[in-house]
Amino acid sequence: MDTKKEQLHRDYMPIIYKNIKKFRRESGLSGMEVAERLDISYDYLRRIESFNDLTKSCSLKLLIKFSILFEKPLDAFLREE
Repeated sequence: MDTKKEQLHRDYMPIIYKNIKKFRRESGLSGMEVAERLDISYDYLRRIESFNDLTKSCSLKLLIKFSILFEKPLDAFLREE
């Protein structure tokens, strides 16, 4: 189990991005469908789901939209499996 200090300094973004891609696949929605429903570009979604794009970002507002769309609690995006 991580200590509080480790939790506070951990970079959660790669975990969040990985889970966004995982939850999208589980939902059965295509990338284009997700992008349209969230009113973002397909290219932006592809960047979020990419492990190679280190300059991407995802706002809290967008993460909440993913949570609603995929019917997942916000903390599910922080879990490593």
